[in-house]
Amino acid sequence: MAILERFMAVFQVPEFVKPYLHHFVTEQEMELVIKMKNRSLTAAEIAALFEGTSLDVDRLLEQAYQRFVVDKEQKGGVIYYSAGDFYARLDHQCKFGNYYVLPQKIRQQLDKWCFEEYLKRHNYFKEVVENDPDYENCHNDLILLVSEVEEMIDAAEKIMVMPCNCKMLADNCDRPRDVCLFFDNHITDRSGGRYLTKEEARDLLHMADQKGLMHTGGPNNWREQGLTAVCSCCADCCYPFRAAEQLGTKGKWPKSRYIAKYDPEKCRLCGRCTKRCHFGAFYYDGTEVEKSGKIKKNVAFNPDLCWGCGLCANTCPSDAITMQKL
Repeated sequence: MAILERFMAVFQVPEFVKPYLHHFVTEQEMELVIKMKNRSLTAAEIAALFEGTSLDVDRLLEQAYQRFVVDKEQKGGVIYYSAGDFYARLDHQCKFGNYYVLPQKIRQQLDKWCFEEYLKRHNYFKEVVENDPDYENCHNDLILLVSEVEEMIDAAEKIMVMPCNCKMLADNCDRPRDVCLFFDNHITDRSGGRYLTKEEARDLLHMADQKGLMHTGGPNNWREQGLTAVCSCCADCCYPFRAAEQLGTKGKWPKSRYIAKYDPEKCRLCGRCTKRCHFGAFYYDGTEVEKSGKIKKNVAFNPDLCWGCGLCANTCPSDAITMQKL
């Protein structure tokens, strides 16, 4: 079997990526993965595999580790390396590589493939539908209000912003991409993002909110267990919401803890809520009413479609919408 085919089998690369594989890995990285033969090896053991060559193995290993071609873990005080897979490499490349040189058709295929892999690898979401378990094992477990994210930012010791992998892969909207916040111990030696001050993080949060992005994160007991991450999401790109729509986990995962409360008497019928709601909970119902001496399109609200993100309430100029705890 040729080196390319051998690498694709070990690294779990989908067949349609083959003509574009050079965008994701170098020849040396492919050789490294093949020589490791699905084993967990030390740097010295890997260097022995390249004995007789002039290759700087330590440099190759660090490069491959930072690019998610290989992983490493410490056991008994010794660092071991093992091969990664294409799923993790794609995640890194779409955020930090020259991803958009790939043809749009290929990027659409990659998004479809990655979303299917996401559902396979996180099949515990099925348990949410059937058993309603605790949320310890579900990422993006809570839909958060801006005030809740602000509290997390205030409590964090370290904050890093990274591009949203969902938006980079799906590319279904023009909302901001550089919006995912990672906190404290959730930041690793290969996170690759940019550190923010608390003030910068709050400014980023408010910008994302103004641009119509919802916020998800957790865990629900983060004050005891520690902070992880907060994503700023849209329904048309972000995998958790796309998965929830497909799996029927609305309200359960990501978990809704609020619902919009609408007062038609206070409403000016400006229509901002109809534009900001990702799920059509606020909409024009096709009728017209008189408001402040003017004939306007009538706004209606369907609470069954509300996910409790608060985007509608955040910009309502007449306080006609408030968020009520479930």
